[in-house]
Amino acid sequence: MDMDRRLLTVLALSAVLVSGCDWIRARLDMPTSDDIARKRELIARKEADQKAAVASSDSLVPADSTVRIAVPEPETSQTGIQKPEPSASGLNLTPRSNLDKTYYIIVGAFRTDQLVARSLKDNEGILEVPFAFEGNGLKYVAIGGYDTLEEARKALYTAHQKAPEAWVYKKK
Repeated sequence: MDMDRRLLTVLALSAVLVSGCDWIRARLDMPTSDDIARKRELIARKEADQKAAVASSDSLVPADSTVRIAVPEPETSQTGIQKPEPSASGLNLTPRSNLDKTYYIIVGAFRTDQLVARSLKDNEGILEVPFAFEGNGLKYVAIGGYDTLEEARKALYTAHQKAPEAWVYKKK
């Protein structure tokens, strides 16, 4: 009799282990392993969609490829360099046609002229005279322009001592 009970207990435990707890969970109106797997897939899909949305909104497409600004013929000084143009609030922005370098060290990208003006003042004397230009709906504050990536990296190393947030922007 003891042997029959043991055998029955072992068989019952084996049945529960083999079938899992899904039968018990289903009877108790709890989520089964299938429900949990579907929920995990849904969460993974939502996270992938969020990452894709963030990646597409954060990506910095080169300003030259997306923004076309109709600018009247700017005045040129006696040296042939174009004078900065004032924006609507009076901030002087370097004309896009005056950006003759390939790489620029950027210390900030802002939407408002007030923040650009503050950044221009705060970043004086780091490398070169800071200047601002517009692209992608933002106003970039640059502290230097360079022809090669190697030159830009060397200057970036120096700039990081005073402006750790600086980064290299490649104009296309």
